Amino acid sequence: MTKRNAAILLCLALLPLSAPLTACDSGGSGDSDSDSDSDSDSDSDSDSDSDSDTDSDTDTDTDTDTDTDVDTDTDTDTDTDADTDSDIDTDTDDCDALPSAPLAVEELVGPLAYHDLAFDNEGFIVGSGSGGENLFKAIESSAAYLWVLGVSGVQGMDYLPGGDLIAISQSQGVIRITPTGTVSTITASITGYGVQLTIGPDGMIYVGDNSTLYRIDPDTHAVESLVTGVSARGCDFSPDYTRMYIPSFDGMGDIYVVDLDDDMNVIGSPTLFATISGGGSYLDGLRVDSCGNLYVPSYSLRQLFKITPEAEVIMYYAWSPASLYGHGLKWGSGIGGWDDTSIYFAQPYDGSTVERMQVGVHYRD
Repeated sequence: MTKRNAAILLCLALLPLSAPLTACDSGGSGDSDSDSDSDSDSDSDSDSDSDSDTDSDTDTDTDTDTDTDVDTDTDTDTDTDADTDSDIDTDTDDCDALPSAPLAVEELVGPLAYHDLAFDNEGFIVGSGSGGENLFKAIESSAAYLWVLGVSGVQGMDYLPGGDLIAISQSQGVIRITPTGTVSTITASITGYGVQLTIGPDGMIYVGDNSTLYRIDPDTHAVESLVTGVSARGCDFSPDYTRMYIPSFDGMGDIYVVDLDDDMNVIGSPTLFATISGGGSYLDGLRVDSCGNLYVPSYSLRQLFKITPEAEVIMYYAWSPASLYGHGLKWGSGIGGWDDTSIYFAQPYDGSTVERMQVGVHYRD
């Protein structure tokens, strides 16, 4: 080893690793052998340094946004709901395409009804026997059986939402019957022949006595004279519950209307809505369909009239023979085979039987 090489080696040993090698190369370019030797040494060192940063980015920032959740959600909830609550009312009626006459009319075998009938929420039809005596139940296409014994002169009837039947009797007044057949009196002071009883959307009883229209609380038994001066036989409501229609016992075939507020209270006085010419006193019921049309049977004419929301009076159906006349009317419940696009009538002059008339439209509620 030359003295120069020894000096270089001593210098390298004393220098820190980060110092440049040129600091020990005091002799310029010199001996090619010595250069190649120093290179091999410096290379081994530089390798160790280049390795020191091998982790400098092997990470490759795996977090670069491996956020594969960048929205893989793709908002699958974008509305997969498809707004299933969009109010797709499968019972919606096309009010511009209603049939101009019944689609079918048939007398049923089994059920009994005298001046009115009602449907419960278990698939039964309820009516009274001849003269309004006793109450009978039947399921679709089956014989009626005795349900409540000892009630008499039953006229209009309707069900409370909770399942109790409310009826008006000529001899017992307004009565309440539980599903088990227990009878209690709500008020004995209101009676009437051929009158209609309706449960309103507020759960109150609305009933006429051929003079006054009453509103009765079924729980407290509080009685209110709601409409006077129109010889009220009963009432029903427009589909939006802003109007009440009242058939009159005035002998003229008149139907009155009165406006209602949000609490079902009367606004102002009733006014004449429509007149069935020759309709007489006995307008034996009134019901309103989902399009706002009224259906009113007239005993004097033995005909069923349809009255539009614009008060156009249309003869809809004529009973023949006259003994098949329908008194009192209810839409089918849609439960247990009772068609909810058909009106069911009591037939007091045909053995208190029941008739079904398919009208192709639903009841207002």
